[in-house]
Amino acid sequence: MRELFKSRLFRRLFYTYIIVIFTCLIVYTSFIIYENYQINKIKRERRSELLLDEVGSILDRRFTNAQNIVQNLSYSTAMKQLYMNSKLGTVLDSYNLFMIQSELKNTMASGGLSVYKTIIFLNGSDKAYSSSGVIKLSGAFNAENVEYPYLELATLNDAFGFDSKRYSFQKECLLYCDAYTYQNGSEIGTICILFDLKNMRNDLNSVISSGYGLSILYGDEELIAMGGKEGKVFSSESSCCPDLFYQVYASREPFAEENVVFYILLGVMVLISLGFVYLAYRESRKYYMPIDHLDQLVKEEKGLRAAETDRKGIFSGNDEMENLIDGIRNLIGEKNGYREKMMTITPYARTGVLHSMITGDIGSENIRILSKEHYIDLIKPYFIVGVTDLAYIGAKTEEENHGDGLKEVFQVMAETFSTEEVRIVSYFRDSSHVFLIANVEKEEPMDDLFYQIHKYLCTALGQENYAVTMGVDILREDINELQEACEGAMTALDGILTDGRGEVYFLEENSGKTADYYFPTSFREKLKKYLEKDRKEELCAMLADIYRRNWDMGGNPEMYRGLIDELHLSIIKTLKEITELNTTHFSVEKYRGLATLQEVFDYYSAALCSIADSLYEQAVQVQEDSRLEDEILAYIDENCYDTELSLQMISEHFKVSSKYLSLLCRKRYDMTYLQYIQDKRIRRAAQLLSEKKYSLSEIAVMCGYANQLTFRRNFKSIMGVNPSDYR
Repeated sequence: MRELFKSRLFRRLFYTYIIVIFTCLIVYTSFIIYENYQINKIKRERRSELLLDEVGSILDRRFTNAQNIVQNLSYSTAMKQLYMNSKLGTVLDSYNLFMIQSELKNTMASGGLSVYKTIIFLNGSDKAYSSSGVIKLSGAFNAENVEYPYLELATLNDAFGFDSKRYSFQKECLLYCDAYTYQNGSEIGTICILFDLKNMRNDLNSVISSGYGLSILYGDEELIAMGGKEGKVFSSESSCCPDLFYQVYASREPFAEENVVFYILLGVMVLISLGFVYLAYRESRKYYMPIDHLDQLVKEEKGLRAAETDRKGIFSGNDEMENLIDGIRNLIGEKNGYREKMMTITPYARTGVLHSMITGDIGSENIRILSKEHYIDLIKPYFIVGVTDLAYIGAKTEEENHGDGLKEVFQVMAETFSTEEVRIVSYFRDSSHVFLIANVEKEEPMDDLFYQIHKYLCTALGQENYAVTMGVDILREDINELQEACEGAMTALDGILTDGRGEVYFLEENSGKTADYYFPTSFREKLKKYLEKDRKEELCAMLADIYRRNWDMGGNPEMYRGLIDELHLSIIKTLKEITELNTTHFSVEKYRGLATLQEVFDYYSAALCSIADSLYEQAVQVQEDSRLEDEILAYIDENCYDTELSLQMISEHFKVSSKYLSLLCRKRYDMTYLQYIQDKRIRRAAQLLSEKKYSLSEIAVMCGYANQLTFRRNFKSIMGVNPSDYR
C-alpha cells in the first residue's frame, strides 16, 4: 500500500474519489443539520400550538358549559318563580324548592364532574340557593360593581366576604360568576359556578408534556400555573371568556432524545463514508493496476531498447510507451462516458418511455375530471348531468342515517343502466343531493333513460320514506361546461316550486319573459300592525291570500323565485323597523332549500307567528314593569318627608335592587335618587319658611331632616342662602 501511494497517478485517482466523497458528506451533513433544526423548530411550535388548543379546549368547554348553565337558569320557569317569590316576599313552598334543587342538579350533571357546585344569590336576599338546599347568609347579598362575567380563584367566603361554615363556601375553587338576569334584562342576582380545581389540574396534566410549562391568566392575575416558565412563550386568548389568556412555555429539553437519534444517524453516515473511502481505494487500485503493469512493461522495454540503441544509436521506446498509456487512458475515459450515458438512459428504457419517445406515442387520449378524491373517465363524446333530490317524508322521529344504504342503491343503479353505449356514474354532493353523469356515444335525447332511472329509484327508496325528484340538464359535448351542466341540473329542480316533488324536470330554454307576480303594496304596513297587535289570524290570512292569488296565475319557477325574494326582503325590512323600537332583535332566515311554494309560505307563516307571540310577551312584561315603576315613584313622593326613608328601605319594600331604583330616578326625573329627595324637601322647606309659622328646627323635622346641620347645608346648596336668611 505504501508503494501505491508513492505513485503520483494513484494518488491523484484516489484523492479525486476522496474529495468527491467528503464534499458530498459535508454538503449532505450541512443540509441535514439545517433541516433538523428547522424541523425541530416547527415541531416545537406546532406541539406548543397543539398544547394551547388542547388547554383551550379543556377550559373553553368548561366555560361554555357555564355560560349554558347561566342561560338555562335565567330562562328557567322554576328560577322565575324563585325571583317572583323573593320579590313579593313570599316563602317558597316545598314543591317549588324541590323544582329549584332539581334544576340546579341538572346543571351540575350537564357540566360533568368538573362542576362542583352551582349557587344562586339574589340581590337584597339573605338566602342563597344550591342543589343541596337553601343556604342562610349572615346578611343581605348585594352584587359588587363588577363587569360580568368574571373569574376568580378563591373561596366563596373570600370572594363575597361571607363567614359561612359550609364546606362549599370554604373550598377553594375556580369561580365563574355571571349576572342572573330577568326577562326584561335587569340584573336580579349572581350565579356562581364552582369548578373543582383537582379535576381541572388532572385534565391539564394529561395534556402537558414533559419540558412544558403552563400559565392561565385572567387579566393581570395568574389563576393557574403548572411546570416551569422557561423557554419560548406561546399564548392564545380564550374564545368564550374575555380577558382570559393561555400561555405555554416550551423549552428545548423535549427534543433532546430526537437529537441523540440524529447524532447516531450522523455517526452511521460517517461510517458509511469510511466504507466509501475503502471502496475508493479498491477502485483506484483496480484502475491503477493495468497502468502499473504497463509501466513495468515500459521499464523492461526501455531496458531492452536501451541496449539495442547502444548498438544502433536509435532510442524511441519511451515515446511509444507514453503514446500507449495515453491511448489506454483515453479508452478508459470513453468507457466511463459510455457507461454514464447508459446509466442515464436505462430508467427510461425500463419503463417503456424510451419506446414511446421513439414512436411518438407519448400522450394519453383519456380526459380526467378531478373532484377531491373522485374522478371519472369520459371516453365517449357526449355527456348529460342530472341531480337527484332526496326528501325524507316519513316521521321525523324515525329518520335514520341511510348513507351507506343510499350509496349502495345508486351503485347498483349505475351498474344496471350502464351499457356499451351509455356509462353512468354517481357522486354524492351531500346526503340529499346526488349528481348523475351519463357519458353517451350518440347525440340523442336522454329523457327515457332518466325516466327509467327515476322509476327505479322511487321503487328502491320508496320503502325508506324518501321522495325522489330529479333535475336534468341538456346534452353537452364540451367537458369545460361540466360546471354549467351541474348548475343547469340544479336549476331544473326549481320545478318543485310549481309541480311538487316526485317528478323529473328537464332544463328548458328561458324565453326571457317572466310573468309579473302579485304582491300588495301595503304588505309592510299591515305586517307591522299584525305583529305588534298579536293578530296572528289576520297575518296568516294575508299570507294565504298572497299565495292563492299567485298560484292561480300559474306562473313559472322564475316568477315564484322573484315572489319569494320580495316576500323575504319585505319581512326583513319590517322586522328591522320593529327591532329599532324593542330591546329584542328579531330576524327570519331565508328559506334556501328546495320546496313547494306552499311549504315556503308555511315556513314564513310559522316564523312570523312565533315573532308575534314574542312581541306580545314582551309587551305584557313592559306593562308590568311600567306599573311597578309608577308604584315605586308614588311611594317615594308619599314618604319623601319621612326621616326614616332610604334607598335600602324602598329596595326591601318592593324587592328590587338599589341599582334599579337609581336607574329609575334617572330615567323619570333625569337626576339621582338623593338629588330628587333633597329637591322635594328643600322646596317644601322654602314654602314653610315663607309662611313664617314654624321654627327652623320644626321645619327641618317636617321636611324629613333629623339633623338640623344637614338641613342647613342642603338648603344652602340648593337655594344659595342659609335658611335663616331666606325670604
